[in-house]
Amino acid sequence: MRSLRMRFTMCWGSLCPLPRVCHKPRPQHIRPSLLVIAAVLPILVYAQDTPGVSDQPGAVIKGKAPVAKEILKVKIPKAKSFRLENGVTVYVLEDHKVPVVRFNLQMRAGSLFENKPGVAGMTASQLDEGTTTKTYMQLAEDTENIGANVNAGSGNENANISAAGLTEYTDTLLAMMTDRLFHPAFPQDRLDRAKFQQKSGLAQMRTNPQMLIGQLSNKLFYGGTPYGRPVPTAESIDAITRDDLMAFHKAYFTPNGAIMGISGDIDMKTLKSKLEAAFAGWKPGPTTAKLPPANFKPKEQGKIYLIDRPGSAQTVLQFSNLAVKRNDPDYIALVVANRILGGGSSGRLFQNIREQKGYTYGAYSSLTANEWTGSWGASASVRTEVTEPAVGEFYKEFDRLQDTPVPPSELGAAKRSLVGGFALTLESAEGILGRTLELVQNGLPLDYWDTYPSRIEKVTAADIQRVARKYLGKNRIQLMAVGERKQIESGLRKYGPLEIVQPDQPATR
Repeated sequence: MRSLRMRFTMCWGSLCPLPRVCHKPRPQHIRPSLLVIAAVLPILVYAQDTPGVSDQPGAVIKGKAPVAKEILKVKIPKAKSFRLENGVTVYVLEDHKVPVVRFNLQMRAGSLFENKPGVAGMTASQLDEGTTTKTYMQLAEDTENIGANVNAGSGNENANISAAGLTEYTDTLLAMMTDRLFHPAFPQDRLDRAKFQQKSGLAQMRTNPQMLIGQLSNKLFYGGTPYGRPVPTAESIDAITRDDLMAFHKAYFTPNGAIMGISGDIDMKTLKSKLEAAFAGWKPGPTTAKLPPANFKPKEQGKIYLIDRPGSAQTVLQFSNLAVKRNDPDYIALVVANRILGGGSSGRLFQNIREQKGYTYGAYSSLTANEWTGSWGASASVRTEVTEPAVGEFYKEFDRLQDTPVPPSELGAAKRSLVGGFALTLESAEGILGRTLELVQNGLPLDYWDTYPSRIEKVTAADIQRVARKYLGKNRIQLMAVGERKQIESGLRKYGPLEIVQPDQPATR
């Protein structure tokens, strides 16, 4: 969900968003006005502000703006909810400041449920390519004529259809969504076009270091399961047929387990009747799709995997291990630990490997957590000639997080940064509702975000050490590197057992 970002002269430190399900965090330097945030939701700030000095070795921040020492407290507006007759649960958050309405329908129809690679994504994307009532061009013209946005897509777990536009076109937006949902034509010419586009990008994808590491990571942590499927091949793309899309749509684009989020300038008195009428013909299927078994465990023995990429001027490094599911009790401590390690430009990795050593443009850590076990790790692209010392600095930072308690000032700054960034995601009804749907998808209580700041505040330095040892201990880390083998292999072998991996061959698990 996107929300408006505004800049003002009043600074409250360096705020970075809460880590979500992402693969490559970006540093953000945002200076929000607390008055503006307070206009969106009740936020209370308590503290006297004092300038400070960074805990990073060799780094001194002069003229630093004062920051609050106490954690922010938030009270988030609650979405109203109701169930349609077909079982769809609807969550609604009213916001009458602007005459706009947004719909987001999510179904259990992601790639984890497909029986042929690429079918789920292709099915969702083709919903915009024509229906039995209108061609692709007619659909595009209809949305353009009213200044609306109607889109369909999919991920691992869910497929979604979304629509946004002026409130006066609420009925039209619903009709646009249901036409795509109920009457997809899957025209052969549009399918052929999409397949050609996918195949055209394969060669570039298979030489992209990030893609190579992503595929290797899936094999190592999830290999042999639907969670670890490789990227498509030309053959697997060619194998997708129109019949496959129709069968997948019939089986999974059902109300079973579906949820809908609606935000904006809406009239609750008439909304439910409008939805019942719009989705009257959408009947539940015989079963509700369930995620495949996912009992994954962190690796117990560290190893290095090297993908040879001749001619590379850089080495792409990814340090990873499996961590937790989204509802795991360790999640909050990992969020704080990740922020300290490398969740932004003030993180230890960035300050060490970029600012002090100059090995890279940026070094970051990232945490993913879903309904199944996600990962925690760190990454950077470093100059080939400094690959060996750069790897050593990563391991030093991993060890420091485990062996030395985080100083109170650094721990407090990380907590304020996380909660401040979290508050910025609540600037709009759309953002708040997105947070609500996130809770529903992960089986968390609906008051979870009210207590999120206090949960962050309770994390101690001992908690940071504990989760660092548990999930990112030096003898457990899986290091994946893409670079020129003849220049970096000997240096990498100094850090542990090494396996040479061909891009299209599975690594030893």
